[in-house]
Amino acid sequence: KLDGFGEKSISNLKAALENSKLRPPDRLLFALGIPFVGERTSKLLVREIDKIEDLASLSKEALMSLNDVGPKVAESVADYFTMPSNVDLLKSFRAFGLPLDCLSIESSGGQWEGKTFLFTGTLNKLNRNRAKELVEKHGGTVLSGVSKKLDYLVVGEKAGSKLKKAQAIFTIKILNEDAFIEMLEGI
Repeated sequence: KLDGFGEKSISNLKAALENSKLRPPDRLLFALGIPFVGERTSKLLVREIDKIEDLASLSKEALMSLNDVGPKVAESVADYFTMPSNVDLLKSFRAFGLPLDCLSIESSGGQWEGKTFLFTGTLNKLNRNRAKELVEKHGGTVLSGVSKKLDYLVVGEKAGSKLKKAQAIFTIKILNEDAFIEMLEGI
């Protein structure tokens, strides 16, 4: 028994621990606190691997070949897994039954499966977070920067350097907010 913990507190703590085993692996990866690995990057990474431990065996070059992983993220992930204490931590998590397997993670499917989007400038009709949620709901992925992997750049008011970079890559479709909303309505 713990000091200051009654039956109700112990019961709540046990329930919270059991609930943590139900969280998706991208939440656990994000919670590790690896620099430059935010919520979105965690989601992208777990779609590319079978289990979180696989990240320990990937070189920086292999990590950069994954969808939307640049040099900073690749170096940070590779450095994190060179520390034996971090690898041991994952072993402990597995022993406790936390979700490290990513095989069950499937893209939500949908009309935009495999399509990538990026938003720039000020959106007037949609909140940017809501727009990102809608893309993911329909199977698409939201990238953080312009690259040849980008399919659609959605441009709001006062768009800057991202628009100029996208215009230089002829395969990127540039849409205004209204055209993006029409795409959503067409689904």
